[in-house]
Amino acid sequence: MHAKEVQPLLEKLKQLPPERIAEVEDFIDFLRARSQGPCVSRKTPSDFPVISVGRWPDGLSLRREEMYGDDGR
Repeated sequence: MHAKEVQPLLEKLKQLPPERIAEVEDFIDFLRARSQGPCVSRKTPSDFPVISVGRWPDGLSLRREEMYGDDGR
């Protein structure tokens, strides 16, 4: 970028309150990360939380009629 292109941006930044400048910095970081390629998740499948409740009982039926009764609906 040339100084001629940067100067108007710097003037606008100078007029912002500090918390807005932090937002602009975060957005710039986001744009830079996005331009580096596709987002790659830091989690691997082995990091996925799994809660084991053990084996389901043999013969367990998940049919609605057997779970709630069949009232003709």
